[in-house]
Amino acid sequence: MDKIQTNEGTLALIRPSIDTEGAIRLACSMFGLRISDPSLVKEFVSYDDRNFYMKGILPDYSNDVESLPEKSEGEYVLKILNHVDSENISSVNAQNEALLFLKERGFACSVPARALNGEYTITCCLKSSEAEIKMKENENGIIPGRVYAVRLLSFVPGKLLKEVPCTAEVLFCLGRYIANMDKALQGFHHPGIDVLLKREWDLLQIHTIKSYITTATQDDAERKVLTLVYDKFTNEVIPQLGDLKKQAIHGDINDENVLVIPNQSGDGHQIASMIDFGDMSVSYRVFEVAICMMYMIVLRVQQGDTHNEAIRMAGHALCGYQSVYGLSQSALALLYWSVAARFFQSIVVGKYKQSLEPENVYLSNSCILALDVLSTYTAMSGDELLKSWLSMARGTEQTDV
Repeated sequence: MDKIQTNEGTLALIRPSIDTEGAIRLACSMFGLRISDPSLVKEFVSYDDRNFYMKGILPDYSNDVESLPEKSEGEYVLKILNHVDSENISSVNAQNEALLFLKERGFACSVPARALNGEYTITCCLKSSEAEIKMKENENGIIPGRVYAVRLLSFVPGKLLKEVPCTAEVLFCLGRYIANMDKALQGFHHPGIDVLLKREWDLLQIHTIKSYITTATQDDAERKVLTLVYDKFTNEVIPQLGDLKKQAIHGDINDENVLVIPNQSGDGHQIASMIDFGDMSVSYRVFEVAICMMYMIVLRVQQGDTHNEAIRMAGHALCGYQSVYGLSQSALALLYWSVAARFFQSIVVGKYKQSLEPENVYLSNSCILALDVLSTYTAMSGDELLKSWLSMARGTEQTDV
């Protein structure tokens, strides 16, 4: 299967073209899901994939008999991956195994259901999306269907983190949850996560999107900020990573990948689960923390904080992480520019994809705001900011490499 690639990466991801009725047919024909009420099927917003919520009854594979009995009704998400991820079934299998691995260790993870053929992941051919049709028309090319990977995942109830107040307590709990998850993932190994196909989201391969700075903004001052971040990260962070340990990480902890539920006292929220392990890779824990902190800064600004206050408040997530599975001093020294580098990725990739798919509202989310916040962030002293963050965590750290 051919890839639609830019000069430097697979930024032009093609999302599957399918409606709710098509999703129902897939779930029924390939997984044997008996939908209880088709009117309840709905699509969730997604950056790269297509995700459909549905309720129904699956065949019960726990009994080895010819005529399979049925389980009780459950809630599921039919996930149809973009064309790039669909080409790397080994990576998808790694995600499946990671979810099952975490589930066995007490995490409330969404886990894959077996298809009628006994596999967790199946493939099917779907028609091209409007974005691809437009692209092919411009190239005077043939418009083929594409093969996409499909999974049926159990639905984990809860609200997205962006839907509730992101308080200091929630941030601390988030940091603790991530640390416990990363601690568990130390023991997870699978060849499918050794290489991250979507290079634009791999901080170690940030060079693949350098030229897209010009697409992200026409403003000279903003380009200067983006260039500064790129130079600082590539010159001062990447060369210093050699002494740090690598392990499996989630790689994309943002406010739309964290589920929360009311806490026991009923006056706030606690972390229920992480979803979307599509950017999972073998990398550095400092990147896991930096990615999370970047998105929490943006969320706090969206919820009313000034830029400076949001940046300071992100330290509570670091505080929670340090209390369980702390970063070493050498890793912490790389945190400031690693956070900035995730801002860089989010802005540059988001703007480029928005130009390819302007009708996708999700793609335009946070780009302009992120540029504004990054300008504030880079004007702050990295040393002073790190001291401020660490002062919140003082007395709670459990440091590791």
